[in-house]
Amino acid sequence: MASVGESVRKSLQDFDLGDIDFSLLHACNAVDGTAKKLFPNMGVAERFTRVLRDNYLILGPFGIPGINLVETRWPVKVRAPKAPGGLPDAADVIYGIHRCTHGHGDEMPAGFELIRNANSTSQNNWAKIEKGQVQFFDNLIFGMLAVAVASPVNAAQNATDGCYLTLHNMKFNLKDWWGKREDLLAILAQMEFPVVTINFAHMMDLE
Repeated sequence: MASVGESVRKSLQDFDLGDIDFSLLHACNAVDGTAKKLFPNMGVAERFTRVLRDNYLILGPFGIPGINLVETRWPVKVRAPKAPGGLPDAADVIYGIHRCTHGHGDEMPAGFELIRNANSTSQNNWAKIEKGQVQFFDNLIFGMLAVAVASPVNAAQNATDGCYLTLHNMKFNLKDWWGKREDLLAILAQMEFPVVTINFAHMMDLE
């Protein structure tokens, strides 16, 4: 299996080539590898969603801006959601739909494909919602990569010379950010990221 650093590099390379599916696959692998290091005794689903959930303050600004990821629940069916309350949060959707689909080599279910958006100047293009379906924008990939890069368990990773992420007008050269979660959170805390909690109660009856 590729290292976390190699998965991050491959994800960004595939994104530049316009292959969002493979880019997301490698981003999922980067989170998977990070989660396995952090929580080796947990099951795959629990540790994958735990890593994302523990890092919503990073995943949100880079990947799903404008949304309160802690409180928002999404109107889709996923197997055994782990979020408090029994309804799926963003981590559950990312694992249950995207990670499992790509990890098993299956075709992405209709209505869940990522929407190309990375070059948009808008700060709050985050998702397209219909009952039973959520299409996140492709910024999601960058949020997942930021979570993996910043995790302290990946401090010794490399393989990302020349790779970077941007947020607003800031450029983050990844070779300088491996393992620096607390430093990244400190910078993000100084930036203004207004968020809203979306109530999808009227869409939650999915039977």
